[in-house]
Amino acid sequence: MSKIKVAFSSDLVEPYFSHLKEMCDVKIVGKKALGRNPTEDELLEQCLGCDVVYINTEVVTEKCIEAWKASGMKLLGCGRGTPVNVDWKAIYKAGIPLVYTPGRNANSVSEYVFGLLIALVRRIAANNHALRSGRYLGPEKENVLDIDFQQDVVWYMPDGTSPMRDFGGGFELYGRTISIIGYGAIGRRVAHTAKEGFGMEVKVYDPYCTKEDIESGGYEKVELDEALSTADVISIHLPVNKETKGMVDESWFSKMKSTAIFINSARASVVDQKALIDAIEEGKIAGAAMDVMWQEPAPKNHPLLDRDNVLITSHLAGMSCDVARWQSEMIFDEIKRFVNGQEPKLVWKRTE
Repeated sequence: MSKIKVAFSSDLVEPYFSHLKEMCDVKIVGKKALGRNPTEDELLEQCLGCDVVYINTEVVTEKCIEAWKASGMKLLGCGRGTPVNVDWKAIYKAGIPLVYTPGRNANSVSEYVFGLLIALVRRIAANNHALRSGRYLGPEKENVLDIDFQQDVVWYMPDGTSPMRDFGGGFELYGRTISIIGYGAIGRRVAHTAKEGFGMEVKVYDPYCTKEDIESGGYEKVELDEALSTADVISIHLPVNKETKGMVDESWFSKMKSTAIFINSARASVVDQKALIDAIEEGKIAGAAMDVMWQEPAPKNHPLLDRDNVLITSHLAGMSCDVARWQSEMIFDEIKRFVNGQEPKLVWKRTE
């Protein structure tokens, strides 16, 4: 019996890649084969005659899907949390399952959210930057190991300034309220960590989730106005689509507490850029932390870059070394299910 033919361009760590080659006839395609993004015709040609096509970030058009189906494709896969590079309508029209890797980086992103939050609220990042830039430092010493013993070490400068006064304070997370906007795989992990790890009160706004689903985790399902007006921390976990693009606008920030912290680890385009800039500059909220920007890399003169109450990182939240393992397990499991004649589990349902 001949092996299932798989056109493959996603990332698969060991031992999953070796197992895949044992189980299937694997052809490496796309960026993995060319070292660059393929053209539409190159990708189309590479994957003809394969039972399974599993891509990564390559753009899959209707033309590709129709040609692959005609040549025998029965399953299309995309190794991403949201298969935005695949024509959803075309794959639905073709009647072929599209599998993907939902929540592959949910642990990574949810942990990073709290890294951003604590670094901002306790002003860790701002203080570190101040020290590295030379503020609050004493004169150079020939031997830094030669110290005078002090019973009580306090970081005061000769001129009376002190980082303890300038960067101390901030609030503890324990007992505070966090509102989670979007209760998908990442939002659920953030909710769990907030409640179980930090003792926070968790409120959730997601009109597509039932009250029973949210309350089963010990959280409160609320309407948007309550989520915004009562939260000490607002964490965004929304996909980008026609409904959510620019959804977080001036009306949102006007309802938040002036002491609230805004966290976005999802996509910048769900937030109205001017509305957030105005909210920061006008003191409508206390601060913001973001791992995503509207343009990446961000322009050097972006007004949020030089604010002490804004923390920005360069799209790193989903980049832990463990993500590849979770992703590989999902990819291999779906292809194995196909080889064994089982129904796929992680099927993308949306068409637009």
